[in-house]
Amino acid sequence: MIPPVLVVAMPHSVHSLRWLATISGPDSRPVVLLPSMMAHHLPGLHSLPRIADSEDLARLRPGEVGLWVERSELDGLPDDMPIPIGFESRARLVRGATIARAVRTLRPALLHSLEVQVAGYACLSAAEQLGLACPPWLVSSWGSDFYLYRKLTEHQPILHAVAGRMDGFLYECARDLEVVRELGFERSVHRLIPATGGADFDRVPALPTLARTSTRRRILVKGYHGWSGRALHVLSALHLAAPVLRSYRISIVLASAAVADAARTLAEADGLDIEVAPWEPKHDTALQRTAESRISIGLGISDGIGTTLLEAMALGAFPIAGCTSCAADWVRPGTEGLIVDPHDVAALADAIRIAATDDALVDHAAIHNRATVERRWNIADNRTAALAIYDALIGGQA
Repeated sequence: MIPPVLVVAMPHSVHSLRWLATISGPDSRPVVLLPSMMAHHLPGLHSLPRIADSEDLARLRPGEVGLWVERSELDGLPDDMPIPIGFESRARLVRGATIARAVRTLRPALLHSLEVQVAGYACLSAAEQLGLACPPWLVSSWGSDFYLYRKLTEHQPILHAVAGRMDGFLYECARDLEVVRELGFERSVHRLIPATGGADFDRVPALPTLARTSTRRRILVKGYHGWSGRALHVLSALHLAAPVLRSYRISIVLASAAVADAARTLAEADGLDIEVAPWEPKHDTALQRTAESRISIGLGISDGIGTTLLEAMALGAFPIAGCTSCAADWVRPGTEGLIVDPHDVAALADAIRIAATDDALVDHAAIHNRATVERRWNIADNRTAALAIYDALIGGQA
């Protein structure tokens, strides 16, 4: 029986699903997903074979993904770790004891946590319980994990412990590598790979088949506002830029109730065409909105290389992003995107005005951004790189 890769990740995140799609295949090891929290599973995970013991594991084919479902009251109380922002406790989050028991049962060749404050903290607890029995541990950063949380006093010692204990690190920009070095990570690193793995560009519409960016009359806004997202700042900037936006439809996706209410007020006050777009369960439908957009805006106080930005680059929408993200590692500010301080509403309004009126800028950016993501967010190349990293860690060569 080939030892599997044990992946600890959020079951309701499309990032998890995309990473699993990137690493699975007949020429790779079997993979077992251990959900990092009690949450609704994405449809793509419902049909996975259930894994509760070594006999279930033996039935997995090479490269097939199974779902760890064994649970026990022996897990005890939640791990004594700082609570992630947005949670009241760690009660719904995976325990280190669960991961340790899965490791003892499955004897994986590699442990891989996707994201740090939920999956990573629990894997640290599991590693401490397992001691020498812990397999090599690979950590993927999802953008805010180290960059933001290192500023929070109660998280600092845990992040130092993670950085000192992990055997490998997958990062999305040079900023995050610098941060984990400062936290104590001393091992060698591998090439940068987005947390989502890659896109299959054989299935992404070619840019010439889409409407030219300068002819599009939609502006797409990511509607998160909370511990990181700053959609209300975007709405304030849209108010300042309103005179040049009245020929556009502004679509706000993933909007919270507060953002939706503010958007309706703004539309009435400024005479703007703003829709609070419904959540699209079919990702192809959501991508079609991006392909119809001239501008894509996603702003927060902390992010990695957001998938919204990568999809905008792939489909010709001009990106506007925060300087607190990894965007500047992927687009040249001023020519292929506009990067702004998420707290500077006036600068964001200026960026929106420029992107809404400069046809040459957005058309030029579309061509260059598509070439960038085809080169750096390509599932075939990133799959080869990811599996090589797995093999290096498993073989002790990392």
